[in-house]
Amino acid sequence: MMVPLSAPTSKNRSLRAARAVCLALVALVAAASCTSAKDTEDYVPSQPGAVQPEPTKNGKFEDEATACSALTKAESSARSMLGCDAAKRTCPDYIRPAGGADCFVYDEGTVTECAKEFGMFTSCDDFDVHPCLVIAKSQCSTGDVGEGGMGGAPAEGGGSGMGDLSTAAGAGGSP
Repeated sequence: MMVPLSAPTSKNRSLRAARAVCLALVALVAAASCTSAKDTEDYVPSQPGAVQPEPTKNGKFEDEATACSALTKAESSARSMLGCDAAKRTCPDYIRPAGGADCFVYDEGTVTECAKEFGMFTSCDDFDVHPCLVIAKSQCSTGDVGEGGMGGAPAEGGGSGMGDLSTAAGAGGSP
């Protein structure tokens, strides 16, 4: 006995039913995800954090002592004007990139703008909440900073090397 090709078998009917159920579920999920319901929570934007001014276009850099003097004077003045406690950290530690030696120079424009930023603070918390980042450029020779250790030799690891790396360094804020 031969079954005609046009007659569906029970197996084909089962596959069609399963496909129909799957398509119905996909359509249901798609319809549910396209809703116009609004959130019930108020939108609260995040507070701005650290500030990093644009570097000077002329590429002028100043030594660490000059940068520290300008930033320390501006911060002390702003803290005094607001009636804040004196800064608990010392310069150059808070502007020098981590792991760095005393061979960095600092972009004049970012130092000047950070000094201005301190004068615009309206509360003592601003020094911690909105630190200003100056741009530092390494003048270090490879012997001035540690070289990276060899992989697989944890007892021999060194500090990270700085090479000729330009980076942002923090000014303002507490450690």
